[in-house]
Amino acid sequence: MNIAIILAAGMSSRCNKDKPKQFDDSFNKKMLIEYSIETFINHSEIDSVILVVPELYFEKIKLKIKNCLVVKGGKTRQESSFLGLMACPKNTNNVLIHDAARPFVSTQIIENCIKNLSNNIAVSPALPCTDTIIEAKNNHNISKTLDRNILYQLQTPQAFNYKILLNCHKKTNEQVTDDISIIKKQGYDCKIIIGDIKNMKITYKEDFKILKSLI
Repeated sequence: MNIAIILAAGMSSRCNKDKPKQFDDSFNKKMLIEYSIETFINHSEIDSVILVVPELYFEKIKLKIKNCLVVKGGKTRQESSFLGLMACPKNTNNVLIHDAARPFVSTQIIENCIKNLSNNIAVSPALPCTDTIIEAKNNHNISKTLDRNILYQLQTPQAFNYKILLNCHKKTNEQVTDDISIIKKQGYDCKIIIGDIKNMKITYKEDFKILKSLI
């Protein structure tokens, strides 16, 4: 059984909007989260979708979103991911964890993630870095230029063997920014597959202008 977990529990502090960006409904009268929900639900290899939302919005979203299981999130992304994992059916084999802020996830990426899980514990789409990446310390002075030829930008969905990821969550005490980091901290490898430039993450208010041009 393949379960998709869509993480929508953040409060979008960097976006400067009056409500979390994932609940913005100015796009053809649909909330941002509804785009990725529909993609996962309509995919033939996804058996069920779990949506993790802030406790403050839980009742409202539960009434509006009827085609997936809605659960309350935690104070951090890591905690919300764990709560999503705990809501999965006991017979779950694989889980795909996706950021609600990426509305244009493609069916091809979902398919490729699931396909590569047949011989990998963890899989993530990624794009090679095209900009020069630097390291800056102390008053934003550049301390090092990194080799972009070996650097990638991870995207979501990140796909995992369910039981292994759940156990890794239970063993991890450090706060991390994604589930690949949790797997890596427990010594497991992760395979990267080619991502999609359209699978962008909406982070800042200005990103909505780009988003509207794509819808």
